[in-house]
Amino acid sequence: MINLDWFQPYDGTFYSIRVIYAAICNLPRDIQFKCENLLILGLLPVLNEVSLHKINHYIALIVNELELLWSGITLNRTFECQNGKNIRVALVLILCDIPAAQKICGHISALVSYHRCMKRANYEDHQHNFAGMEDMKNWFITRDLTEHCQNALAWQSCNSTNSKKNFISEKGVKWSELLQLPYFDPIRFIIVDPMHCLFLGIARWIMKRIWIDESVLTPNDLKKIQEKMNQFKILADLG
Repeated sequence: MINLDWFQPYDGTFYSIRVIYAAICNLPRDIQFKCENLLILGLLPVLNEVSLHKINHYIALIVNELELLWSGITLNRTFECQNGKNIRVALVLILCDIPAAQKICGHISALVSYHRCMKRANYEDHQHNFAGMEDMKNWFITRDLTEHCQNALAWQSCNSTNSKKNFISEKGVKWSELLQLPYFDPIRFIIVDPMHCLFLGIARWIMKRIWIDESVLTPNDLKKIQEKMNQFKILADLG
């Protein structure tokens, strides 16, 4: 899995560095994110917000390596296979906060649209919001991967900055070098951001303030949800 994140290397300054790093999903979860097991793939030492156009220059180099690994390579020797072993590697998850994940996968800003379905934000009082569930049947539809890739290629062929801006405003898609990977799915491979959605309470806020307080879910719906939750078996080391 790949993550794009920001951090401040110095105290008392607003200077930040972007880092692209990877974790190996095959490792046991308790050691998966230890520093010695993370792979630093790129550093972006810039002061301001980085556009996808600039990030793509870094991603292209990573994609070149991932394409080679997807075809397969031979390791001369491993701990368990002293005579060598053939391996293949695939990028299967994008684990970032939602703005970063949508950016590197070529989606429009998370303030405007969601990457999994056709829901688009309303624009009222000079701000975007995702209010309104009464027309759910019109947008609660999974985005189509083929259409996404076609739109990304069409955006790439736009010959001016204005035409590209107009295109992404209409289609919500732009080109990402990750689409060079034959198996990559920018719709399904972005996973839920656990820090913001779970630990900081966004999911709880949506459930209470929108789905319950606005009567989107009835008491009977909540009872069915609770019955399903009671069947879940949570791993002891989760959270």
